[in-house]
Amino acid sequence: MMNKVRITLSSDLRKKLGIRQFPVMKGDLVEVVKGNRKGEGGKISIVDHRHGMIVIEGINIAKADGKEKEYKISPEKVVIKKLDLSDEKREERLKLLAAAKNVSLTEEIIEESKVIPEPEPEATESQVPEEVDEGKADDETAEMEEDENEEEQDGEDVEEEKEDDNKE
Repeated sequence: MMNKVRITLSSDLRKKLGIRQFPVMKGDLVEVVKGNRKGEGGKISIVDHRHGMIVIEGINIAKADGKEKEYKISPEKVVIKKLDLSDEKREERLKLLAAAKNVSLTEEIIEESKVIPEPEPEATESQVPEEVDEGKADDETAEMEEDENEEEQDGEDVEEEKEDDNKE
C-alpha cells in the first residue's frame, strides 16, 4: 500500500485550520521554501505517490540537449499556500481533522484557503469568426463573377484568333 504524500501547511493556514500537514493533490497551490528553487511556486501538476515526489507547473530543468524536463521536488522542501477543495471528500476530511483539534471551521476560513479556479481563456480575435457585412460580401461576390466572366471571354477571343489563323 502506498502512502499519501503529505505536505506541511504554511503558517497562516496552520493558524486558520489548526492542522500541521495535509495530503497533497493535483491543483494545490504550493511554494518552495528550501533548496535551489527557493521562492518559486505554483500549482501542483503531478503527485508521484510511489516515489514521494511532486511536480509543480512552471518549474522545469534544462537538459543537455536543450529540452526542458519536469523538475521533481521532495515534499519536505515545499509548503501548501492554498488547498484545492473542489473534492467534497477532501473538504470533509479537512473539517474532521480540524474538529479533532477543537478548531471550528467557518465557511469564510474554508473559502480563504481554497484555490481560486482560473477562468477559461476567452476567444481571441483569430478564433472568433469575423462578421461579414452583407453589402461587402455582395460586392466581393460580384467582383469575383466579373473576373470569371472576363477570363471566359479572354479564352473565347483566343479560340477565335486560332480559328482565323487556321483559315489563312
